[in-house]
This record gives sequence, structure tokens and C-alpha cells, in this order.
Amino acid sequence: MKLIRKTQRILKFLSHDFQLSHYRYCHNVFGIKDLLQPEKHDPLTIKQIRSEDHNAVIDIIKQYYLTEHVFVQTRNMDLKEDRAIDEYIAMLLKQGNSMYARAKDGAVAGLCVNFASSPVDPKNLRNYAFYRQDPNTKDFLYFIAKLQETPNLWNIYKQPKIFEIKMLAVLPEFRRQGVAVTLAEKAKEQAQDQGYNVVRMDCINQYDFKIAERCMMSCLVKFPLHKLRGPNAPFIKRNSEHNRCVRVYVHARIHTDRDKEIRGRDDFENLLE
Repeated sequence: MKLIRKTQRILKFLSHDFQLSHYRYCHNVFGIKDLLQPEKHDPLTIKQIRSEDHNAVIDIIKQYYLTEHVFVQTRNMDLKEDRAIDEYIAMLLKQGNSMYARAKDGAVAGLCVNFASSPVDPKNLRNYAFYRQDPNTKDFLYFIAKLQETPNLWNIYKQPKIFEIKMLAVLPEFRRQGVAVTLAEKAKEQAQDQGYNVVRMDCINQYDFKIAERCMMSCLVKFPLHKLRGPNAPFIKRNSEHNRCVRVYVHARIHTDRDKEIRGRDDFENLLE
């Protein structure tokens, strides 16, 4: 009887030791510990974009943001020598609300172009677009103006200005590290510090809306791009492969009855001005 018990204990011990060595072997091969622990990245430094940074920022925006913009892809636009687009981005930067993120080694990790807009800004942008000679550049600026006032948040929230997160660009080597979310959160804080009650972010691609949701912003409306019409026709055709949905995300410190009404509607034609 004693021999049987001893044998059971030895077998139990050997079985336990085998399991430990087995799991230890898996850990060495697959790096389970590394998978469970989040990867640590160097802290980012967030700073305001200064006037001397404008040229470099414009180049980054054109290379890493506009090349992925749905309208630029639809029209196959060449942005290299488009001075009108450069002037438009510079106009946004001159307001002084844009910021960039730098890594520990000083490299630019990402950019966030912000702009506090009033109801007159889309009209001014259309006037600027009217005198552009390139038809694609003209339509691109018309498209931006149309999207900016759809829906008209100045009327919905009765605010003279709306703080817009207009362009988020993260360099490829810094993507999937939370850089865009950090910049968007800083933009929200900046808007609040400056006294703006409504922050807007228009999301077209599959990544933007995830950033907005992580920043606790709410989707006000969602509609397909073909519903945005230019002077003569939709900017993007209904049957186009680039006909995506636009999600307008909002962070508002005030709410109105009109706000609640829009959230419950499926027909957004009345929102197109």
C-alpha cells in the first residue's frame, strides 16, 4: 500500500514537472510574456506648429494625408506642383491651432491640422476655388467647402465658431501606436481651453472613425459621398468604387433639440445646403 502511494506521488510530481517544462518551452518559443505585456514606446512631445514649420508641414500633409484622401484618389490628382492646395493648407496653419507630435529622437511622428471655422469660411473657400484654373483643384476645394457645412453645425448648436479636426497624418513608422488618438485628444483639450463648445471631425476612411470613437466623440450623421453635389453633378458618382460613407463625429458641451432630431433621422437631404 505504501509502495503504491509512493509511486502515485512520484508520477504526480513527474507529471507536474513535465507540464511546467512544457509551458516553459512554449514561452521560450512563442514569447507569451511579450504578447501579454503591451509594447512600450518612447513618450511623444506635442507642440504647436510654428510659422517656420509651415513648409515642412505642408509637404508631410500632401505626402501622407492628401495622397490617401478619397477625392484625390478619385480624380488621380497630382499634388506635387499644386500651389493652390499649398496655399489652402497654409491658410489653415496660420490660425495657429495645429500641432505636431515628435518622438524622443526628434523625428516628426504625426500632425493634426485644426481650424476654428465660422459660417463664412465655406463661402470664402468657394470664392477662392472659383479662380483656380485646374478643374480638379477647383472641385477639391468645392468638395471641402460642401463637406464643411454638411450639416451646418453653426445653426444646429447656435455657435459662432466650430472647432474642426481637419487633417490627421501619422508617418508610417509611427502608425498603430496611438499617435493619432493622442493628437485628437490634445485637439479636444485645446478647443475646450479656448472656449469652443463644439468639436467636429469628418471621418471618411476606415481609420478616422475609430480614432473619433476612442476620443469619446459621437456620430451625428452618416451619409454616402455621392450625396454631396457640386455646381453641376455629384463630386463622386454613386457607382464609383470610392463612394464611401462620411461619418460626422461631434464632441459638444451643449445639446439642442435639433441635435437629437438629426440623430434620429434616416433622410439627410435636408442637411445638404
